[in-house]
Amino acid sequence: MTNQNDTEILKKIKKTHERIAISAGIIMGVALSSYFFTFGMLIDRDATGALWFQIITSILFIFGLVYLKPLAFFITKLILGFNGECRRVLDGMKVKDLENI
Repeated sequence: MTNQNDTEILKKIKKTHERIAISAGIIMGVALSSYFFTFGMLIDRDATGALWFQIITSILFIFGLVYLKPLAFFITKLILGFNGECRRVLDGMKVKDLENI
């Protein structure tokens, strides 16, 4: 019975991880796309504060997209860490373990 319960918990963790990764990727991609079209406008308006904000967050988003799976796994651990059963399974788990499920 515990083996079936562990399988259900692993499926729940993987499903949550996939949803977070997809959502974060879409959000960062849309933000980078909108930044691309507003860089010129900010340069023309001489809005240096907003321009620096976009430059810094663009770099952070690019690193976020490169390390999307570990970032999504960290957020999954934060969200599901409050559940006792999931916390037990998540303690020794790594990102590569989700690919084998």
